[in-house]
Amino acid sequence: MIKIKFSILLLFSIITSSTFSQISTCSPYSRYGLGILNDNTLAFQSALGGSSVALYNSDFINSSNPATYSAFKAKSFLFSTGLSHLTTQMKTTDLTQITNNSSFSHITLGFPLSKSIFVSSGFLPYSNIGYVLEDSETIEGIGGIDYNYTGDGGISNFYIGTSLKLHKNLSVGVNAAYLFGGLNRDKELLFNDESIFNVNSLNRINLKGYFYQFGLLFNRDLTENHHFTFGISANNNSEISAKRTILSRTFELNSTQPYKDTVQNSVEWGTMILPQQISAGFTFAASDKWLVVGNYSTQNWSDYRLFEETDLLENSMKISGGLQYVPNSKSVNSYWKRVNYRMGTSYNKSYLQLRGNQLEEKTISFGLGLPVKKSRTNYDLSIEMGEKGTINDNLIKEQFIRFNLGVTFDGIWFVKRKYD
Repeated sequence: MIKIKFSILLLFSIITSSTFSQISTCSPYSRYGLGILNDNTLAFQSALGGSSVALYNSDFINSSNPATYSAFKAKSFLFSTGLSHLTTQMKTTDLTQITNNSSFSHITLGFPLSKSIFVSSGFLPYSNIGYVLEDSETIEGIGGIDYNYTGDGGISNFYIGTSLKLHKNLSVGVNAAYLFGGLNRDKELLFNDESIFNVNSLNRINLKGYFYQFGLLFNRDLTENHHFTFGISANNNSEISAKRTILSRTFELNSTQPYKDTVQNSVEWGTMILPQQISAGFTFAASDKWLVVGNYSTQNWSDYRLFEETDLLENSMKISGGLQYVPNSKSVNSYWKRVNYRMGTSYNKSYLQLRGNQLEEKTISFGLGLPVKKSRTNYDLSIEMGEKGTINDNLIKEQFIRFNLGVTFDGIWFVKRKYD
């Protein structure tokens, strides 16, 4: 039976890891840096504004802080996956466009090895690229030129982590994460003068390498009905191997042999410096009904380098908070009294600074945690609504709504059956 379950998990891992390569954003801002970074990939986290560093719950796998794995119950086995759908309205001073993207959000599993050692592993998206941009200009002596910019790809994160419970109130943990993926950014120049060959340039950057995330969690009962938890996590400054391939060719439209000459065909090996990120948060629980959460994180993107290029990225900062209410988790007569009702908000200064504007993102979120009757399965739903960017200085303002669905299966493992 255990072998069958592991085979199912392996199949899910293969399918989900391959789907992370799909385009899950259409944001023109994904053209810069590593693309759009994925902060909140799990529905129960996003419903609370992304405040997850101190979330300590035996029903969830919280990879944001590896120290939280110590919450897993004895002999339990958690398996979690989910879906996400994003609808975005992009605005300039005179144009509007609506895009839709759907994707898998995550696949994770976790279980205890002993009373004091706990393990988790999974696939998470780290960043995504997806855009199509057009521009044009007229140059004296050359004529009109149309520019087409396209990008796709992204980076995925496969992690294996463990937590050690040092004391009933204190846990530490570490994730060993492997980043891998490709960033594809292409450019095409189309000349109105047919006597000039057009130019197509393909830029491929492949990344792979390791980084480590460390976590600490302290929890304490303040009174019989009041509980406080504090968590902190940080990753190290890491060197990630990078390979850049550039292929530039001239071509002619409507020709049986469109490509004429190769202008550039080069391969370059280098590194990417992934900067350190530090996050801290708290939770305060009262009477098994109320849960208040808060989070603050910062990442030093001024240390970022990719082939010694900085992309002029700025240090990022995010602050978030959330509230959860459960009317009566042990109610027998009313299902809706056992439901987790959640809401949250966040403010994020991203790592992008364009034309003197450091892009900001603001969100509000709502969600439900839906337990399944006579089962150890939980469904989590969340809706995030927010905006990013500005229409000032010829930039783009994005207003979006994101729907998240998460499913966590909790099975009992490593128990011998008494009967066949």
